[in-house]
Amino acid sequence: MTYIFTMIFLHDFRDLRGESTETLSHTFNDAFSDYIVPMHLTPSILEQKMKAENLRREWSIGAFNGNDLGAFILHGTNHDTHPTVLYNGGTGVTPAYRGQHLIQKMYQQFIPHYQRAGIRKILLEVITSNLPAIKAYTNSGFHKLRTFHCYKGTATITATNPDVTIRETAQPDWALFNTFMDMEPAWSNNAASIEREHPVTATWEALLDGQSAGYITVHKDSRRIRNIGVHPGFRRRGIASTLLQHVAAALDGPMSIINIDEKNPEISAFLEKSGLGHYLSQYEMAIEI
Repeated sequence: MTYIFTMIFLHDFRDLRGESTETLSHTFNDAFSDYIVPMHLTPSILEQKMKAENLRREWSIGAFNGNDLGAFILHGTNHDTHPTVLYNGGTGVTPAYRGQHLIQKMYQQFIPHYQRAGIRKILLEVITSNLPAIKAYTNSGFHKLRTFHCYKGTATITATNPDVTIRETAQPDWALFNTFMDMEPAWSNNAASIEREHPVTATWEALLDGQSAGYITVHKDSRRIRNIGVHPGFRRRGIASTLLQHVAAALDGPMSIINIDEKNPEISAFLEKSGLGHYLSQYEMAIEI
């Protein structure tokens, strides 16, 4: 018996304003069912991700077969009313529609629209071993900006500073905390995303000698560290170790952090010394339009 499979080619590209969160999460999970890193998003987790990263249906793209969503690009914006930057917070093609260069086709159709709307740049991250995706983005005009490293594990802190006081703060002073950073955080780790994610994400501040000496921000459900920073004048005094130990004890479980710029090896060294091992790397890519 001979079976003949006919590929259905998708040419209907439109935004995702008509798609429910349930449809988006179902399509997302289908597209990522064989991904390098296992991923499964419930509708509520996807809603949380969309809120934090400011992913907007009207700026996102879908490839449709009738009402069947076969591929998607989820875009976030850097401003609600007059955005100039889009962030690709997730691209997926379901198995039934692969091999059609849908990523390139979707961007080819929508980039002129984005240009007319005032968009000047699109950002994304892609795992360095995901060669098909890298090729698709490169063919769409994207180029590499930075290399990020990602870490996970159970924090094992051997030395802390007993003079440091840790307090959770509901209103982080980001104007101050941003001065503690040695690298520009990736989209999902920046202050705007952290503020949108509150209260699921919490921030703890370290105080030493009556001054703000550092902070750590963590997504409490996943125990993913969004950001950690130490005042330049208080470094090498156990601030980061004390913060990490406090949060690890409070949240009780393995932790992770993604998108540490390779140009900041001291942060990577601290994480590995603290029990969080490297598990993958990503490229940050961009296209200027």
